[in-house]
Amino acid sequence: MHRGAKMTADSSSTLQDIFKAITLNSSESDVEKKIVIPLLLTLGYTSADWQTQVVILQSKLDFLVGQSDSALITTPYLIIEVKAPNKNIAHSVWQINNYMRRAGAVLGLLTNGYDFCILYNYEEKITQIVEYSQATLIHQYKIFHKILSKKTYLHYTATLYKNQQQIRLHFLKLISQTVQQEHMLGLFNKAKTSPTQIQQPSEKEILVPETKEERKSMIITVFNNKGGVGKTTTTINLAAALNKLGKRVLLIDIDAQANLTTGLGIDPLEDVEQQGKKDITHLLLEPRTKLEDVVITKQWGELELHVVPSHIRLGRMETTLNQTVDSDRLLAKKLKKHDYDYVLIDPPPSFGKVNGISLMASSAILIPTQLSAYAIRALEYVLDRTNEVEQLKDEPLPILGIAVSMYDQKSSNYNKSMVVRLFEILEKSGGSNKAELFPESTWIPRLNIVSISQDKGYPLYQGEFDERLASQEKEAAQKVLERYTNLASHLIKITTGE
Repeated sequence: MHRGAKMTADSSSTLQDIFKAITLNSSESDVEKKIVIPLLLTLGYTSADWQTQVVILQSKLDFLVGQSDSALITTPYLIIEVKAPNKNIAHSVWQINNYMRRAGAVLGLLTNGYDFCILYNYEEKITQIVEYSQATLIHQYKIFHKILSKKTYLHYTATLYKNQQQIRLHFLKLISQTVQQEHMLGLFNKAKTSPTQIQQPSEKEILVPETKEERKSMIITVFNNKGGVGKTTTTINLAAALNKLGKRVLLIDIDAQANLTTGLGIDPLEDVEQQGKKDITHLLLEPRTKLEDVVITKQWGELELHVVPSHIRLGRMETTLNQTVDSDRLLAKKLKKHDYDYVLIDPPPSFGKVNGISLMASSAILIPTQLSAYAIRALEYVLDRTNEVEQLKDEPLPILGIAVSMYDQKSSNYNKSMVVRLFEILEKSGGSNKAELFPESTWIPRLNIVSISQDKGYPLYQGEFDERLASQEKEAAQKVLERYTNLASHLIKITTGE
C-alpha cells in the first residue's frame, strides 16, 4: 500500500497498470472498483477512510472521503463522482457542484476513468482547479498526490481543529466578559465582529485580480438582418461566457421588441418604466443622459452582466431619430467613455435607423447565422451593409467572424452542403477575405434548453441553480455551455490575442 506523499519511482508504472484495467466499454462500476479505489490507495487512504453511496440531503455520493472527527465540527474533505468511460465528464460538472454544495465538501473529484477533474469549494462557489487525462495524470501525479493525499487531508483537519480551539477560547473570553453585564446582547454583537484566524480573498479577487492597466475595449454589434437565427440568444449567452472568463460586459438592447431585455429577466414595463428608470430611448434622445444613468446590473451568483434595456416606444422613435442632428452617431458619442472589456449591441433584424446607429458605434461586427439556405443568403446583404457603414465611418468596420447557432447535429451532410454554400456567398460578395467561419467547436446546437433558459429570464449558466430543471435538461445545458465557452474564448483570442 502506498502511503508516502512523494511520488516513488514505481508510481508511473503503477498508474499505467491501473489505467489498463478499463476500456471505453467499461461500466461506471468498473471505474469505481478498478480506478477510483486503487487511486485512493495510492494516495495513502485505507478502506476505513471512505464511504460509498452516501446519502446527504437526498443526494447520493459515489465516494465520500475523510471521516469527521467527533470532536471537530467539519464537513467532508473530498467527494468523488464517477461516470462511465464513454461519458463526457464536462456534462456532469453541475451535478458534482451541487453535491459539493449540499455536503459542504472542500474538494471534489469528477472522473470517468480517462479524465480527472479536481474542484474546490469556497463559500459554495465551486472552482475547477485542474483537469487531467490519464497521460497528464501519470506525468503530473506528484501534484495530484499533493492535493488529494491523506497526508494533506490530515494536515487540513489538524489546522482546522487548532483554529476551532482558538475560536472557542476567544468565545469563552467574550462570555466571561459578558456575564458580568446586565444584558447578553453585547455578546453576540461582539461575536459578529470578532476577527477570523485567516483572511482569505474572494474567488473573484483570486481569479480576476484588479490591475491599473487601461482596459482594451471592443464594441461589437451582433448583426444579421435575417430574423430567427439565434441572434439575441447568442448575444446573451456569449456575454455570460465572457463574464465567466473574467471579462466585464455591457449589453445594449436597441431592438423595440426588447427580447434581450426580457431574456435577462427585466420587464420593460414593471422593472423600467414603472420604476422610473431610463432605457435606450433616453440614452439616444436625451443629451444629458449618460450611459451609467440607464445601466441595470443583473447578477446570478458570480455571474454579473450590465444591461441597457429597451422599450417598445423605441419603435415609434424612427421619425424623431431621423430629425435629430448627427443621429447616426448618437450611441457612439455616449460610448466614448466606459469601463467594459466588451460591449455587445443587439439591434433588430433589419436595416432600419437604429441598426445604422448600432453599427456606427461599433468597432467590429459578429455575424450569427444558421446553417440554412435563407440565413446564409442573408450574409450577402450583411456584407453590403457593412461596406456602406464603413464609408460613413470613414474607417474599417471589421467582421470578427461568422458564428453558427441553432444547428442540427444529426444533419451532417446537410450542414456540409450549407458550409459550401456559405463560402460561395462570401466569395461572390467579396467577403472571403473579410469574414471567417468560426471553428466547429464554437457552433451552438439546436436544443430546447437554450430557449427554455431565455424564457425563464436568465443565461444558460444560471440553469445550474434552477431546481425546476430536470437532470436531462441540465446535462443538455452543459453541452451547449461548452460551446459558448469555446465561442467566448475564440472571440477573446481574435480580439486581444489572449
